Amino acid sequence: MKTPIYIVIVFIFITISSKGQTIIVPIGSGDAMKNNQNYYLKDVNNEFGKFEGTWIYQNGTTELTLILKKEEYYQISSSSDFEDLLVGEYQYIENGVEKINTLLDIENAFITGYEHAISGGVFMHKLPNFCTDNSAISEIKIELLINNPANEFAEGRVILRYVNDNGTEKLEACIYDYTIMGDNTVKLDIPDGYYVLVKQ
Repeated sequence: MKTPIYIVIVFIFITISSKGQTIIVPIGSGDAMKNNQNYYLKDVNNEFGKFEGTWIYQNGTTELTLILKKEEYYQISSSSDFEDLLVGEYQYIENGVEKINTLLDIENAFITGYEHAISGGVFMHKLPNFCTDNSAISEIKIELLINNPANEFAEGRVILRYVNDNGTEKLEACIYDYTIMGDNTVKLDIPDGYYVLVKQ
């Protein structure tokens, strides 16, 4: 009588274990993803790591500050896959006037994943024609979404390239408005352009 019970217990354990296995898919591998909780789009080579930190661009009285961090094993909903993201917040000052500042949200435990003002993690090798590109095509650049929490329709893209310039860490950033909703007056507060930010 013990043998059938033992077989049933082993069968239940195997069934539960097999449903919980995670399939790791490296970001940028081009492998097909399925929208289920067993898939994990992972930054296996820690490409996001070199982008983490505080970065500042300054030109006269205009300043752009980015704070970026890696967020691992993020899930949008209970039925979606998991993914690693590069997330962050920003401050933009133009002619001495602060236009936007979300920097305090970087440590807010209630803001995760795509709720951050900067989020994403698409690996790119070739940039759009309007972006300044000083990189080799084999070099990984990271594309992120950037939005203005005060205006739900204002959004854009930021494409980042990491550069170590004789020990000085820099980010080359192509930032452009990608607002498709609202009227023509809705835009990102940061002007489209090429920015070089230095790690602090």
